[in-house]
Amino acid sequence: MANRERNILTITLEPISKQMAGPAIRAVEIGKELAKSMNVTVFSPKPSEFKESSELYASNNFHLVTNKSKKDLQNIANLSDVIFIQANVLKAYPFLADLGKFLVVDLYDPYLFSLLAQYANEKTSQQASYNLMHQILQKHLTRADFSICASEQQRDYWLGRYCAIGKLNTKLYDFDPSFRKLIDVVPFGLSENEPVKTGQGLRQITPGINQDDFVLLWGGGIWEWFDPITIISAVGKLCTQYPKIKLYFMGMKSPNPQVPLMNMALKAKAHAEKLGLLNRHVFFNETWIPYHDRANYLLDADVGVLAHFDLIETRFSFRTRVLDYLWSKLPIITTVGDELASKINNQAGLAVNYQDIDSWVTAVETLYKNKDLLQKYKEGASQLAKEFHWKNVVKPLQSYCDKPYRLPDFKKIRMPSPITRMKAVYDRGGTELLINRSKELAKDFLK
Repeated sequence: MANRERNILTITLEPISKQMAGPAIRAVEIGKELAKSMNVTVFSPKPSEFKESSELYASNNFHLVTNKSKKDLQNIANLSDVIFIQANVLKAYPFLADLGKFLVVDLYDPYLFSLLAQYANEKTSQQASYNLMHQILQKHLTRADFSICASEQQRDYWLGRYCAIGKLNTKLYDFDPSFRKLIDVVPFGLSENEPVKTGQGLRQITPGINQDDFVLLWGGGIWEWFDPITIISAVGKLCTQYPKIKLYFMGMKSPNPQVPLMNMALKAKAHAEKLGLLNRHVFFNETWIPYHDRANYLLDADVGVLAHFDLIETRFSFRTRVLDYLWSKLPIITTVGDELASKINNQAGLAVNYQDIDSWVTAVETLYKNKDLLQKYKEGASQLAKEFHWKNVVKPLQSYCDKPYRLPDFKKIRMPSPITRMKAVYDRGGTELLINRSKELAKDFLK
C-alpha cells in the first residue's frame, strides 16, 4: 500500500480547541506531520471551537473530528489501518483493541507517577485512582503492536514494565534484539518555524509589568508536582534590590474541564499574596492562553522558568513547556532531575537544586546582571531547539505507520516444566551437569 493511501486514526480524550493542554497539542502536531505523507484523522470526543480542519492545518490529508459518538468513532476506526492512541483511551473505547487494526500506544506521559503526587493528601482517591489507571495502562501495554515514549530515560522505565508482563521474551529478542520495534522514542516536538508575535503579549495587557522589566515566565499550569513556591520566594528576596524583576504564570487551571484547579495553584497565589508580591512582582493569568497566541507571551519574556520537587514523577517526566522556551530562544532556569534539565544546564540556561531558594536567587541575579551570558543561553536554546523539530522527532512513528507489523505473541511468564528444565541443563553441560544439578532440580520441582 502506498504511503498516500495509509489511513491513520489518532485519538486523544483531551479537548482540541483554541486552548489546549499537552496531550491535545501532541495529538494535533504529530497528526499534522504524518499528514504530509498519509491520510490522518485526529479524533477527540470533546467539543471544539474549530469548525473546519483547515483552521488547524490546511491539508487535504488532515481531518479533525470532535464531539462525536462512540459509534462515529467505530466507523472511522473500521476504515483505518493504524490507530494511534494515548495511554488512557482504551478506558473509554475498549473496542478499539479488538478491531484487528495495528495499534500504537503513546506512552509519553507516565501518568501513574503524577497521580501519586496529585492525590498525595487524599489517600482513598490516591489508591483508587492508581489501581484503576494501573489496570488501564496494563491493557494498553498488553495490546500494543508498537509504542512510543518521550525520552531514552522513559524508555528504560517502559522496557521494565514490558519485561514484567512478559512481553520481552525470547521470540521478541529474535524479532528485534534492540526492542526498538516494541518501543521507540518520539519526544514532544516544536515547530521549525520561528515564533512570530501576532498580538498583545503579557507586557501590554498586565498592569504592573512594564516594557523595561525583566520577566521570568512560567509557561503553563501549576500542578501538584511542581514547586512554584521556591521561585516566588526567590523573587521576594530579589525584588527590593532589583524592582524590575517580575514573575508571570501563564496558566492556573488546565483547559480540560475534567481536570480541577489543583491545590498547588492556590498555594502559589496565597504565598505571593503573603509576601506582598501579588500583582506587584508576581502575576497569575487565571485562564489558559490559547495555543496559537502563546508566542505573544513567550516573546515578551526574558527567561523561562520551571521548578519541581524531588519525586519519581520528575525523573521520568518530559516537560513540554520547556520546548516552548527553546522554540522562543528563551534562556531557562529549571530544577535538576529530569532529562531536559541535563541538556539545558550550561548550554541553554541553568539547572539548580530542589527547593533551593538561594540557588534560584543566584541564578536569576546572574542572568539579570550578565547580558553576555543571557545572550549565550539564548543561542544555546536556539541550537538545542533543532533537536526537537516535529519533522525529526516523529520519524520512528512515521516509519511504523508506513510499514506496520505485528509483534510475536506472548503469554504470561511461567516456570518451565521439569522436562524443559532438565533438557536445558543437559544441553548446556551434558549428563555430568545434569547429575550435578539433580538435587537442585528436584527441590524446585517439589516446591
